[in-house]
Amino acid sequence: MKTLFSQEEQMLHRLVLHANDVPARGLFYGQMGIVLSLSEYMRKRQLSVLKNAVNFLLDQVLGHLDRKASLDFSDGLTGIGWGIEYLLQNKFQRGCGAEICAEIDQKMMERNLFRISDMTLDSGLLGWLHYLAAHLQGALKDGKEVFDSDYRQQCLEFLKRVECSADDGQAKHLSRTVCRLLEGRPERYEFNLKGWVLPDARKEQNLLGLRNGLAGRLLLFL
Repeated sequence: MKTLFSQEEQMLHRLVLHANDVPARGLFYGQMGIVLSLSEYMRKRQLSVLKNAVNFLLDQVLGHLDRKASLDFSDGLTGIGWGIEYLLQNKFQRGCGAEICAEIDQKMMERNLFRISDMTLDSGLLGWLHYLAAHLQGALKDGKEVFDSDYRQQCLEFLKRVECSADDGQAKHLSRTVCRLLEGRPERYEFNLKGWVLPDARKEQNLLGLRNGLAGRLLLFL
């Protein structure tokens, strides 16, 4: 029997219907990643009917930000901040990233960079660097300055060490990018949303998130 909807349409309907049931708010496994996926889908497929659903879900994310949450990129505040900058700089939403992310920045400034030992994307320095690069780029475009002078100086000192000593090529590149942005020099940071989707995301049938669920699979159709 022929179905009324294509596989892609069925995926979209399921994601829209159940996105609000996802308890996590973060980028890889929660509602922020779903917001980004639906925003891209809406633009590429010219489906303005999705706008209300996207805005409702984004309101859920921003309305439930918890300052006690971790700063992890995968499921914490820096990933949500990166998602906010993605939406603003790609003109999906209007607003000022420096203002929206002020509480995230305040929490980051409470951490001593020189004590960071975790270099990973999900929970460590690499994720922070992606957030810093995106956030500083947005602030520079808006004519804003984020973080206080002490923290900016600490970042410069720390990241120049990382640039010189890190074995990870991506960490070196991002450290250089962040340093230049901190110094007020224009430096292009490229957003790559599909890069966060795992290659085997198509195999997972029950999850809804960006990293390994339905939101990621939907992106791969575009």
